[in-house]
Amino acid sequence: MTTSRLPDPLQLCREALNKLESGINGFASRKMDSPEFGRRMSSCTRVSSGARYLAERSVARLLERLDLPSRQEVRELADAVRRIEDKLDQLLPDMGPKALTPRPPRSRRPLEMEPGVALSNARQRAKRPATHNKRKP
Repeated sequence: MTTSRLPDPLQLCREALNKLESGINGFASRKMDSPEFGRRMSSCTRVSSGARYLAERSVARLLERLDLPSRQEVRELADAVRRIEDKLDQLLPDMGPKALTPRPPRSRRPLEMEPGVALSNARQRAKRPATHNKRKP
């Protein structure tokens, strides 16, 4: 194996990056040990949580004025619907594929003809001009 007189450029980059990282880590660890860092981080955290609180209150007021539900109200409603569906699933028997078949319309009088025929008759009646029953004098 032959050795080259030129150094490997990638190896030089790795060494420089390692030195840079160790220098930054040492600097950061020294600064993080100081009480000033703790005070500044505490103040940044307070400002951040205060801004978040104000944003949440503003959005809540806006939703209230627009008469829209908040995220929490939608979540509560979804939970209630899920509980109702679970109760219905427990009450209703499992009918398999028969449960997916459409039911006939519920009306006071029974359907005397096929639905397709009834629909075409209704369409024909709708096309005819309306006639008024006028009494003869």
